[in-house]
Amino acid sequence: MEYSTNLPVPAVKCLFCGQHTIIYKSKMGEMPPSKTHYTCAICGSVRLTEEAYDDFNGERFLNEDKNVLRIVLRNENEMRNNIPSKKCLTIEDLKQIIVQYKPLEPLAKMDNALVNIERASKHIGAEIIITSINDYPYYHCSNFEELESILRLLQQENFISLNKIGSASFKLDITVKGYQKLREITKPGKNSKQGFVAIWFTPEMNDVYEEAIKPAIEFKEEGESLPRFNALKIDNVEHINDINDEIIAQTRRSRFMVCDLTGYRGGIYFEAGFAEGLGLDVIYTCRKDWCKEQTLTDKDGKKVNTLYDENENEIPIKKEGVHFDLDHRNRIEWLPGNLDDFRTKLENRIKAKII
Repeated sequence: MEYSTNLPVPAVKCLFCGQHTIIYKSKMGEMPPSKTHYTCAICGSVRLTEEAYDDFNGERFLNEDKNVLRIVLRNENEMRNNIPSKKCLTIEDLKQIIVQYKPLEPLAKMDNALVNIERASKHIGAEIIITSINDYPYYHCSNFEELESILRLLQQENFISLNKIGSASFKLDITVKGYQKLREITKPGKNSKQGFVAIWFTPEMNDVYEEAIKPAIEFKEEGESLPRFNALKIDNVEHINDINDEIIAQTRRSRFMVCDLTGYRGGIYFEAGFAEGLGLDVIYTCRKDWCKEQTLTDKDGKKVNTLYDENENEIPIKKEGVHFDLDHRNRIEWLPGNLDDFRTKLENRIKAKII
């Protein structure tokens, strides 16, 4: 991370790593940092509420907790291309980050490091500079010594070439073997147990998810103590990101997607297209009366073709069916009164298509 330092910078320290902050980047440009809005070379761009700053200083957070916050905040900052988040984090947000974080295993850290190195490369053969004393949280490391150890391990595996050019700086590039490894580890959902569910967020679909879709994904074979896969619906996930960013991130982490087309929701079609673009298997489902376009009826069964707005302009209405781009795709059609049948069909489809 590189920042200009041509501004008068007050002595402000980062709340999570204790290092002096540099500047704060906003839409208005670069500004001197404050205690709640600053850019740190280690943690990235930080925005906190005044209450979060005061509460954090007033509570006893372990060094391990601070390390988790450094890792998560720096990685989210990199995902946003160093653009500050619009959200000011509260003390509850910080605690939630700590609770949700799952540390990577050693081999996973090596894979993650290679992926991050590739992201920093502008083209094949480009040399990348890593400053371990600043960049270690981006690589899910507790300190710069751990990052330097991971870089040496990647070198030993001949995934990268590595040259030390300073006390804590390294110049490296990716080898042919490294690119072969990247092709293996970046295949979407390769080892994931997550089944992402794209579904209409409406109360009438809650029972469908809980009684049919979720148990179908989380089936267990005879003798198995744990489900084969885990279902994930985005409104059940605590997160601090923009929901669209979180959908994209969780889709990338998934093995497959169950996409229910009930309700003709534009967002569902976007999620399905994104998943297919990644090469994920997508299983389509739809409530039977939403499969084909139809007009609506009132409680007496009479067709309702038109409504009127406040200016007495006509608003034609109808129930949309599955969009023609997906209408030819195989799908499981289900009825609200027979969710057991839906669950069985979906479970069988998952076993046939995913396993």
